[in-house]
Amino acid sequence: MVKRYWIYIPAAFFLLLLLSGCSFISDPVLMMKTPELPAEKESLRSIVMANLPEDASLIRSNEENDTNVIHFVDLDNDGVNEAVVFYETPDQTIGIHGMIFRKTTGTWVKQITFDGAGKVLESLYFKDMTNDGRVDIVAGYSIGNEETQNYVFIYSYTGKTVERVLEHPYTNFVISDMNKDHVNDLTIVELKHGESNFITTFQYEDGSFLELDKLEMKPYIYDYYNVVAGKVYVDPEGNSVEGIVLDATLSNVGEASFTTVIVMEDGKLKSVLPNQDQTYRNYRVYSEDINNDGIIEIPLLNPPIGWSYFKNQDEIPYFCSYYQWDGKSGLKFVAEKYHDFKYDFDFGFFPPEWHNKITVDTKSEMNKYLRFVMIDSGKTVAEIKFFSLYEWDKQHDDWKYLKRTSEKVIAYKKSVDFDLSNNPNKNKPKNEVPPIERKDKQSE
Repeated sequence: MVKRYWIYIPAAFFLLLLLSGCSFISDPVLMMKTPELPAEKESLRSIVMANLPEDASLIRSNEENDTNVIHFVDLDNDGVNEAVVFYETPDQTIGIHGMIFRKTTGTWVKQITFDGAGKVLESLYFKDMTNDGRVDIVAGYSIGNEETQNYVFIYSYTGKTVERVLEHPYTNFVISDMNKDHVNDLTIVELKHGESNFITTFQYEDGSFLELDKLEMKPYIYDYYNVVAGKVYVDPEGNSVEGIVLDATLSNVGEASFTTVIVMEDGKLKSVLPNQDQTYRNYRVYSEDINNDGIIEIPLLNPPIGWSYFKNQDEIPYFCSYYQWDGKSGLKFVAEKYHDFKYDFDFGFFPPEWHNKITVDTKSEMNKYLRFVMIDSGKTVAEIKFFSLYEWDKQHDDWKYLKRTSEKVIAYKKSVDFDLSNNPNKNKPKNEVPPIERKDKQSE
């Protein structure tokens, strides 16, 4: 009976395909045909390499999210993508150049070469900055030396030529819409340690970039290590405010930092958190949208209740609390988690109603064992334990994996059910596997 089924089922299936007119059956060679796009990209890459000067090499920008060396962008708004590449020529005075290629009669052809500046391509964006419906090239260059001024260039491509429409020094820059006119503007931070600190917003109008406003900041900032643009406030009616959030360090010694929020009101740039102490932190942390609501949150570091008398910062299990600007001159609480600075892992976020109601037992010991308790009752809600690799492999009972290092496995246990779905460690790299799990896999 079993053999009969193995014979009849394929036959019936084949007959059904014939009767339905299905074209599923085809030449196996055709089915194995290589997709056209990768082959086309490889062909383009060969053409690009053939057009590079001797000793030149393709480069990508230092922006974290930029992984491409060939960028496909419709620069002249004709519905067909051009290909843009950048390359470096170490032995030339101008070390960075760009090339634009266009597909003509089925073949990629170089259209034009244009010059950059410096030795490093720091950032690269493709945005309509001249408000003509065409995408422009926005490139940030540096000499590779922190003490030397960077430059941002904006290029417009007409189909035949490349025009450099802006060249300006910068420390940081962002593209946003500060004045809410639905046109991209460029805000540039220019910082000279101990001398000057300016934030300027530019917008293209009548053939050139005009200064919308310029705001002088305190000159004692050492570095802006994180600058992001986006929504910083949404009022009860749903009206949003665009702004720029700047995380800054105060010196090259230590990690002390604070955050500034800049908005534009009636055409004037304004710092909305005038009291620097509001956002002062002992460590460097990053402002970001942590709850995916489209609004940038500002992190503050708070010692859990009972730990303020500890003098050694490394002995304090800091809570990282995130806040949003309240639309006036203050901050409103959004979420809170525990962050370990030595081993760089997060635990949480905790339920919002636990804010100011949860702490870490002061009998806990950093890098060994932490017990999270409710302040009013002393009830344990969660624990974190640091295992040696041998201890973890031998026995870890109902402890759940959190992070692995070369020496330890960090795990947690919950006594009260709460959602850890926002835990940034839940999407750990595939190669970061608890030792016990890795051993099981190898035995299969």
